[in-house]
Amino acid sequence: MRNAGLILAACLLLGACAERWSRPGTSEAEADAMVEACRNEAALAVPPHYVWQMTSPARIERDRNCWREGSQERCRVTERYRPAQYSQVDMNSGPREGWRRTCMTERGFTFQGYRPLRLE
Repeated sequence: MRNAGLILAACLLLGACAERWSRPGTSEAEADAMVEACRNEAALAVPPHYVWQMTSPARIERDRNCWREGSQERCRVTERYRPAQYSQVDMNSGPREGWRRTCMTERGFTFQGYRPLRLE
């Protein structure tokens, strides 16, 4: 459960950044529109290909509970088996991203890094 929270936080942080592409004589709004156009072209050219992939291996978790009885400390170790977890993963996300970046560079844009998302 804790890992899910960390993953969600990372996705929100990464999703809060937008790429910055530039081309002489092009406004930021036009560049953003071109990014979306290239993203749509890439989605058509490289469709999703989902496969099942192990996201968490099987494991045994051990809990140790200790208490005092008089002057002695006693401990009990409890073991729990956690089966492997699988999720569907898009194997074409990397090639699709490459297609989109190539589309932008072919149209004369250069990648300038990331900018924080502006909430207006």
